[in-house]
Amino acid sequence: MFKFASAMQTSMPSSEILTLDTRVHFDAGLPTRLIAEHGELNARFATLLCRLDDDPQAAVCAIRDCASRLHELRRTEALWLYPVIARGLEYDEDARRQLARLRLVMIALTRRVVRCFDRLLQAIVSGTPTRVAAADASVVLAEYVQRNEAEIYPLYSLAGKKSSARTRTVARAG
Repeated sequence: MFKFASAMQTSMPSSEILTLDTRVHFDAGLPTRLIAEHGELNARFATLLCRLDDDPQAAVCAIRDCASRLHELRRTEALWLYPVIARGLEYDEDARRQLARLRLVMIALTRRVVRCFDRLLQAIVSGTPTRVAAADASVVLAEYVQRNEAEIYPLYSLAGKKSSARTRTVARAG
């Protein structure tokens, strides 16, 4: 049986379990952990590319694993990263609009990665050449990771610093 709490604990920024009452808070180590998980995903995909023609059944399982890992990364970002960024931008309407646009870009990139994984799966299953589909998936996955590392994670760190500064100011005033 699937245990929601144990599955959630694996992707949490700390050892806490997500519930409806859980306060989302800034975790300075979260971007580092997400970057490491993206690195693991890239390593899995690179290994898959090297063995693509050797064992098609193993390649199919590996692609599904990569897609599942990408889904978990997106889920972690949606639950722990974006709420902190949004809270950090709550008083800046222009910044909130830009964040919404950026989230749409990242969703579109994620969909492109998933579609590329799907095309690669279809090529393997149908026995057609896989090199073009594999190259496309590799390029789009790299773009997705690069955009996260260059735009989303620094924004998270900045929002967290603003939030920490506000908390210190309120504590001193009180």
